[in-house]
Amino acid sequence: MSIEAHVAVVRSWSVHMSFRTAEGGIARHTITLKFRPNGEPLRHAYLHFISGGQGKESTYSESSLSIALPYEEFRDWLHILQTESPLTFTWTVDTKSGKVMGVSLFTGEEPPGEGLADADSQ
Repeated sequence: MSIEAHVAVVRSWSVHMSFRTAEGGIARHTITLKFRPNGEPLRHAYLHFISGGQGKESTYSESSLSIALPYEEFRDWLHILQTESPLTFTWTVDTKSGKVMGVSLFTGEEPPGEGLADADSQ
């Protein structure tokens, strides 16, 4: 196993929600992240929130990655995207298998007790 870590700043995002009747009904919410150019070739990340999603169905190419995440985490990721800026996305990949090993989304430093509005926007 050979692991590589990568970092990109989120430029924009979108949400797609669907329901399929196959296998007793499968709800899927997908968040698509687009990144600012920073030397990384990745342009898009597709985060699929599905029941039982624990990193299954992960794929990685030069320009995009896709990973299944637990359905229950969708609202947490959406809340951060809706309320915080700037946002940084990180991902680790097993370069031998091409499998995405993990993803993260985090904010920049903020003062304690800032509240819902960012300090720099007041």
